[in-house]
Amino acid sequence: MRLRLTRGVIMAGLLASSGVALACADTGCEPAWSLFGGALACHNRVVIAPGNDSRLNLLALLRDSAGLGLTGGVATGGDYPKHAYDEEDFGHVFLDWGLATRGWVPEADPLADAPPGPCERFKAASPAFTAAMAANRALGEAERGALTTAREKLVARCSDSALPTVLPQVRVGSAPAKAFLGYLAASDAFYGARYDEAATGYRALAGASDPWVAETATYMVARAELGAALAKSINEYGFFDGLKTVDKAAALRGKAALADYLKAWPKGRYTDSARGLERRALWLAGDFPALGQRYESLLASAPKDGAPIVDLINEADGKYLSTSDNPDPRGGGLLLLAAADLKAMRVADPDDRYDTGGAETPLDVAALGSQQAAFMRAPALYAFLQANHAFYVAKDYARVLQLIPDDAKRTAYTPLAFSRQVLRGQALAAKGDPNEAGFWLELMGGAKALWQRPTVELGLAMNWERHGKLAQVFAADSPITDSDVREILLAHSAGPALLRSAALDGARPRHERDAALFTLLYKQLSRGDYAGFAANLPLVRADAQPEGIWNIGAGAPVAIGLFSKGRTAGGGFACPTIDATARALAANPRDVHARLCLGEFWRLNGFDGFTALDTAPPRGRLGGAANDYRGAPLARGAIYASVIGDPRSTPDERAYALFRAVSCYAPSGYNGCGGVDAPVAQRKAWFDRLRREFPKSAWTQKLKYYW
Repeated sequence: MRLRLTRGVIMAGLLASSGVALACADTGCEPAWSLFGGALACHNRVVIAPGNDSRLNLLALLRDSAGLGLTGGVATGGDYPKHAYDEEDFGHVFLDWGLATRGWVPEADPLADAPPGPCERFKAASPAFTAAMAANRALGEAERGALTTAREKLVARCSDSALPTVLPQVRVGSAPAKAFLGYLAASDAFYGARYDEAATGYRALAGASDPWVAETATYMVARAELGAALAKSINEYGFFDGLKTVDKAAALRGKAALADYLKAWPKGRYTDSARGLERRALWLAGDFPALGQRYESLLASAPKDGAPIVDLINEADGKYLSTSDNPDPRGGGLLLLAAADLKAMRVADPDDRYDTGGAETPLDVAALGSQQAAFMRAPALYAFLQANHAFYVAKDYARVLQLIPDDAKRTAYTPLAFSRQVLRGQALAAKGDPNEAGFWLELMGGAKALWQRPTVELGLAMNWERHGKLAQVFAADSPITDSDVREILLAHSAGPALLRSAALDGARPRHERDAALFTLLYKQLSRGDYAGFAANLPLVRADAQPEGIWNIGAGAPVAIGLFSKGRTAGGGFACPTIDATARALAANPRDVHARLCLGEFWRLNGFDGFTALDTAPPRGRLGGAANDYRGAPLARGAIYASVIGDPRSTPDERAYALFRAVSCYAPSGYNGCGGVDAPVAQRKAWFDRLRREFPKSAWTQKLKYYW
């Protein structure tokens, strides 16, 4: 039987209480640029993997089970969903739950469908109450008017408790009117969170002669009991304190009330909602085996391409898969079991020294082996789970290749088929297989859906970087076209010749060309290639902007204009343009004044602390395996130290160098100029020397302290 699944049904099960708050991090996310998917992170990959958000894995498996690929394939004219502010660094390789739902299920908009609060729901039910009274001919017009007015006042008082009480002033005489008034009294208690009072009032109306009152009151008994079960579990900050704080007796009464309602009205007004509330009752009662089976049935039968499936996945994840209240999330059916297995295989990211690991004890191979019968109808999925365990937990890469045969020549891939092949590619890379690059090139042909092609390009780019073939990434006929992948390699791996070539490549996007030129000019100037800097400076466009060096790599305009329009003098020390300074240093690298002016350029244009192009990623990530640009950056502090000890420096130059060397630590005491920290004793010595040798210098007058 195909269940009719609506968004309202899902939300009824999803919301534990109107007071429950959902928390999210109000920060951006910097992804780890590799294919490693074993560690939980703020980003996910299109490849089904242990480290992914379990909701994303579930959605991918559900769509795969229905024979659906990823909607909006690039090859068929689809486009990527727009990034939110905290997703700007994801490019087209990484995604999160928001991007996934916007890409796969565009109509799912959780913000637009945010659930209403209790008072809004009370108000929204007014038409049904009015219609029910209109249908009851035993009600007189005066009674209808009095009840309608009373309800309107109750709705207003729901949002403003300072308003006067309502019901004591209402006078009605007929039995139907008294039933409607009793319903209002119970509802006033319900929306005021007086759940025990509400349940008692609703129960008293179960035998009412009016059919609407009888049915609605019976249904509301269950809601009142479930509200009572949850009432003491919401802390002062609006968060759920766990099932240990739930009133289990009230939860069981709510479950029984739902059964009573569904038995009496199997096709009633609230049947769909009641079935959603049954899941809430199972959750509150801690009956996870039954809850898992219920979710599995709904997930299997629900349409896989609409907004309700997103809500159902959210609910199943929050109430079953990812809650610490569930002692065994692998007790569900096939899909939930697979998602739980993957979650239990999480391990530490070897390239993140702060990552201490995922599951305390990763899933045991014997436990996975015992599930073979459960996956009898899904052998490809079971082999994929085994291969994930072999790769991430056992690190048996040969076993991965045995479990996942080469199938890289398809014309298109479903989510699971693609994930299987990418995992095989990862195993080839881990083994150092000479056929790895060829595998990625073949897989590229069928990687047509959103996020697939860039994922394969990442794998191939990392292979070429590891094997000293960086030039192939930037060749005219290169299959690697993803700008984020290319820009990371330009920033961390490319040498000067490749950077210049990329900066001049008119076939590539302007941002990529600008990133290449910025990197080239920065590294030439900071590593002593002053002649090269002067030769390449004319490549800067006249309209290039000089602001935003800290946005490099984030898709924002690149600040190459700094090198042609940046400040070169300020604070009383005269300097020419940076072009003139570079030419002077090219002619004489020991030119004292030019060295100090180079320091001024770094200081005045905000380069202090700028290490984005000097700090290589970990070796296992893109940009971390090769560095064809030799040399280390010259720190501003090192310039001052060298001038202080240079006998060729003039008194004013030496005084200025002493002034700046001490000021590097103002006002916090921390080194703001980069390079090796000078101990406090050295800073005091510089300060004392400035005052002793240059007592009349303007720099001595400006410097009152040392730090």
